[in-house]
Amino acid sequence: MKLIFAILLFSILGVTMTGCHRDVVVVPMLVDVNSALKLSGDNRGELQKVLDYYRKEKPDLLKLKAAEYLISNMVAHYAVAGETMDRLKRDIDTTLRDQPNAVKLMFYLMAARVAIAQGGNTVEYDLHKITSDYLIRNIEQSFVIWENIQNHYDLSCEDFFKYILPYRINNEPLIEWKDSAYYHLYNFDKGDQLGFSLGGYQGYISAKIPTYYRYEKFKEQFSDSLLRMYEADCIDRAYSTQIINRIFGIPTAVDFVPHYPTRENRHYWTILRDHRYVNSKCYYSYTPYTAKVYRKTSFINPIPEDKDNFIPHFIRDPYKIDVTEEYENAVDLNYTFKTFKSNTRYGYLCVFNNLAWNEVAWSEMRGGKVMFEKIGRDIMYMPCYYDGKHQVFADYPLWVRSNGEVEPLVPDKKRLQKLRLNRKFTYNPSGDYNGAAIIGVQLHATNDLSKEPYDSIAVIRHYNYMAYDTLCVNTTKKYKFWMVKKVNYNNPAFASIKFMQDGEALTAKSTFTINLTGKMDKNERLSRNIFNDDLLDFGALSKIAGVEFKEPVSVDVVKYITQNDKNGVYPGDTYELLYFDQGEWVSLGRKVATADYIEYDDVPSGALYWLRNRTEGKEERPFTVMNGRVRFW
Repeated sequence: MKLIFAILLFSILGVTMTGCHRDVVVVPMLVDVNSALKLSGDNRGELQKVLDYYRKEKPDLLKLKAAEYLISNMVAHYAVAGETMDRLKRDIDTTLRDQPNAVKLMFYLMAARVAIAQGGNTVEYDLHKITSDYLIRNIEQSFVIWENIQNHYDLSCEDFFKYILPYRINNEPLIEWKDSAYYHLYNFDKGDQLGFSLGGYQGYISAKIPTYYRYEKFKEQFSDSLLRMYEADCIDRAYSTQIINRIFGIPTAVDFVPHYPTRENRHYWTILRDHRYVNSKCYYSYTPYTAKVYRKTSFINPIPEDKDNFIPHFIRDPYKIDVTEEYENAVDLNYTFKTFKSNTRYGYLCVFNNLAWNEVAWSEMRGGKVMFEKIGRDIMYMPCYYDGKHQVFADYPLWVRSNGEVEPLVPDKKRLQKLRLNRKFTYNPSGDYNGAAIIGVQLHATNDLSKEPYDSIAVIRHYNYMAYDTLCVNTTKKYKFWMVKKVNYNNPAFASIKFMQDGEALTAKSTFTINLTGKMDKNERLSRNIFNDDLLDFGALSKIAGVEFKEPVSVDVVKYITQNDKNGVYPGDTYELLYFDQGEWVSLGRKVATADYIEYDDVPSGALYWLRNRTEGKEERPFTVMNGRVRFW
């Protein structure tokens, strides 16, 4: 960690390159070459060989500048190491020994994430480990790629340095991956047929090599269970795309949202650095708006330095740059902390994600004042700072409205209200889609499945979003087989269906389905999922599904619930309502639900609230109540 913080001891320098076919370009370098050499320790000789190679052995001013760029921006780069990483790397090398190194690199990146998740990993800084041969070969191969790409479009010197030249993607073990194994897939002499379309060229390359985007092709071949069980996500897809594009000279950036402000988790994606589309306000993050968008960089950017107080892990990463303005109509936020310690150097801005306030931006603090630049609108924020390792929050959350105005959510304890709540998480649009799909589903019953038609009992005419609804049965006749049948082309999905009598759920002997040919299957997965109590599984009603009782029974009510996220309120679960006041969450007590809602009296109005399920579940989001309506954030 000391090595990372050491980069801030040096001033920001620029390297001007005059050997490019474009105008003079200034490439960002936070650390100068001599300072990087001093930090390299015993490995200084290897780095010096690279510089001497392009100064004396094979003099080339532009390649020398490329070497200086890589070395200067190397100081915080590292590879994940340790026992787990070494074991996974051996498995990848053995299993993929006949594959291009670029494919191995994709799995190195995944393995590094696995090793970090397992814990006990170590790091190996590039400054201390990289060899001169490796660095020289990367530079030479990168310039070959640059030369080849000129047949297609004019790749600027700046984009070459930022998006083609770098040897590393993230924190994977070093490997020579810019090999020529892919080049047989594309005839560079035919490049003119694509015209000056970077997107068209990228699409052509992608169509030629789709296999290497697919983790599943190799997944089962690994011997290590950690690799076989690994599920690739948006991060892996973004890095894999960048690897392939970089090999073919396509400048590609990886952009990401570190924490969504109105939903859980984060997201990574790639964009082409086509200058015709920069600042186009295109949304690549699959959300209507977000607080912050960053770009992974090959060059070092300023980060806080604080010896007295904790700096959040995400903020400490120097290889990112703020690109929020390329996606959002951003606004600046000024805030003043009422109390703070004299050694407080930085303030941070948080959004709520995964049950906690998570930092997404930082600012220098002067006299308690901070300014967070370029943040998204219509979002709930929480400023904070650190006193040692303790996170100190602002008095109240801040709602940055769509028009840029800032409204603190101050609880009004003189104006109390009664809240009836039936969810703890953002309303899911699929709830209405799934609900509409069950309209028209028919309830049938019979005592003899061999005799059709079965008795028609009732039809579902409504749904209760993602909560249980009831269907009244207007017959006292007893039946051994009760079933549901779709009437439309869609397959309505049910998470649970219960047959009730006098308020009690009846216990069935078995479940079954009947297909169009009349074949009956007992206790298959589809019928089990529909007629059990687990709300997180579901059955799509592609055929008749029902239950069999030991003896004919009378049913007065059918309770049903559509496919859902199990984020409602359920009888028997314990809930706790909190509101934010003066830097902390304040509890209004715990209650056991007796219905599909929970009620709280004497709740301060105008606050930010949080309903927690203390029995089970992990998806919860804060909310406000405005004009009697709940809005989740």
